[in-house]
This record gives sequence, structure tokens and C-alpha cells, in this order.
Amino acid sequence: MKCLNWCVGWIIGLLLVTSCSDMVHQVGTVDFKQSYDLRHKGNNTEIMTDGGALFVIDTLLGVFSYNSESLCTFYSIPDGMKEIGGYGSFGNGPGEFLQPSLTYVYGSTIGLSEVNKHELVRLDISYENGNLSVSERKRLKTPYKMKKGELVLPDYEYYRLDDKHYVSPHRGLNNDFYTLLDDSLQPVVRFGEPPIPEKLPPFAASSRLVGRIVAHEGTMFYALNNLPYLACYRLESGQMQEQWSFYYNEAHYAVRNNDLLYDRDKTFGRVKDLDTDGQYVYLLYLDQLLSEYDGTKTEKSLANKILVFDYEGNGVAVLNLDCRLSNMALSKDSRTLYGIANLPEPTIVEFDMPEGLR
Repeated sequence: MKCLNWCVGWIIGLLLVTSCSDMVHQVGTVDFKQSYDLRHKGNNTEIMTDGGALFVIDTLLGVFSYNSESLCTFYSIPDGMKEIGGYGSFGNGPGEFLQPSLTYVYGSTIGLSEVNKHELVRLDISYENGNLSVSERKRLKTPYKMKKGELVLPDYEYYRLDDKHYVSPHRGLNNDFYTLLDDSLQPVVRFGEPPIPEKLPPFAASSRLVGRIVAHEGTMFYALNNLPYLACYRLESGQMQEQWSFYYNEAHYAVRNNDLLYDRDKTFGRVKDLDTDGQYVYLLYLDQLLSEYDGTKTEKSLANKILVFDYEGNGVAVLNLDCRLSNMALSKDSRTLYGIANLPEPTIVEFDMPEGLR
């Protein structure tokens, strides 16, 4: 769900292999205390998408996708994933979006970032007495001010941090990899170390260091998509303070000609999705070499493993799934995990979470 031209740049960068002598080797060793094997329960709810994002609001499961009739399609969990309605389409009118990205769920509100407009659209969702209601609360826009002689890339994806703040991946390289914004989407401060110490020009950093953010009441996590890197920041006394950051698996890369090149035959892992429940952070993780990725094959493009970390950065558990998922979402009580699996058509599946993680 990234901007199209950045996606193209990311794909090109992923295909590059370097044997340069200045290759950087990041070693990650995480000891996970538990391992669980989870079996899915099917409900025969096939969906018209080959990907998308999942989210849970109360008793609703939502699917955000460019490939379905509505951008957001809603299913009733108590009614066996019965489809109850949808919202949003492409366009420039009411209820329409040009290039939206689902970035957060907060209470009964979801946020859609209009990437090309640098806007955030907040939608209120309710489902009462069999009636679905989706209403647009407001549209917020962050200022984009050019500085003389300096390229300033705008923020374009916004994640709810708490009831008064948002965070955004800015991807600068001078202790300003992220942005903290107030409730009106005005920037408060840039913060955070980049995942790599080597310097990259702004566009290369924005296209190569793409990742995912998830946040819960003042604590945010950032996971790179194509390098096994995870970071945690927490809002303390008005400032975002780094709690920890590390590589949790093998990473090999080099910076040459102002670009980031991966060694695909040595670098492990790809994060497919990210979620948190306020106690743990969950990474839907494709545990294979980057060179083994094949988007035409389910076993080489979708993930059947979830890595679970606590808020102190400790490895808590590995969840081994009996089918491969493109996306996931946790229920509000953390007792159920939902996912989209190809069986062989895209289907909503669910897993009972281990007692030790509830």
C-alpha cells in the first residue's frame, strides 16, 4: 500500500545483489522462550482480494483492499464472518480516495492516509442492531514547507500513538527518522536513529528503508520490511525515547553509489504484517532468504510463522501456523488471531491463541 513509484524503486533495490568488499553483516540472535503450533479454523469466507490489510473493531473484522468492490469490507465475527457492508472507493468525491493506505485502528476509529495528498482521513465505525455505520470524522493535512537549499521529504503515513499524538516514518538520516505530530497533525519534533548507520540520500532512504509502524498508548514499534530490524520508542515527558532496537536475524547489505543493496543470498526474513495488543508485539514473518522469494508461489511469498516479542524486546514465543498468511489481526481480547490465507482462494481463517499469550 505504498506509493507506486516507491514500490517500483523498492523492487528494483531488492533485486540488486552486491559482492562488494564493504558488505555490512548484522548478526541477530534472539532466544524465544516458547514455541507453539497453531491450527486454523476455516469459516468458508472467501474474499475478493489477493492481499489487503486486516483490522478488528469490537465484533467486526475489516478487510482493506484495492482489489475488492469497496476499499473497506466489514464482516460480523459472531455471525460466522457474514459480510455486512463496505465503504470507500477510488475517486475525488465524498467517500472516495485517490491513494489511501490503512495505517491504524484506534478504538472505533480507523485512519486512512492519503499518500499523495499528505492527508489523514479519520473514519468512525459502529455496528449496532445489525446496522453498519461508517462516517468520516475529519481530514487532517500536515504542512509541507520547503527549506532553502534543502530537500525536505513530507510525511505521508500517519499512525495514532495515543489520544493526543500521531507518529509518521519520516526516514531522514540525521536523528530524524520519524516524526511526532500533535492531534491536528502539526509536526512536534523529529526523532529516532535510522536502522543503518550509513548515510543515504533522502529518496534512497525513503524507498529502501520501508517498514511498518504499530503503536499502543504512547509506545511505537517499527519493523523494516526487508531487513530483520525491530525498534521500540516510547513517549516520555513529551519526547519520544528509544527503548531498544536490534537485528533479530542475519542481514547483509552495502551502501554503494548512494543506494542500499541487499545480499539476497545471505539476508534472512521479510515482515509481512505487524500488530500489538499492549503487552506483546507480533511479527508475521517470512523465514527464508530474500533470494527465495517468489510472488507467484504461496509457499515462497506468504508467511507461516509469527515472532512474538514483549515490550522490553525479549523473544517470548514463535507461533508456527499450519497455513500461510498474507495479513493478520488480533482480537481485542488477544484470544483469537485472524488472517488471510490462500486455500487456494483468499479466505479468512482464525487461530486460538496460546493461553500463555492471552
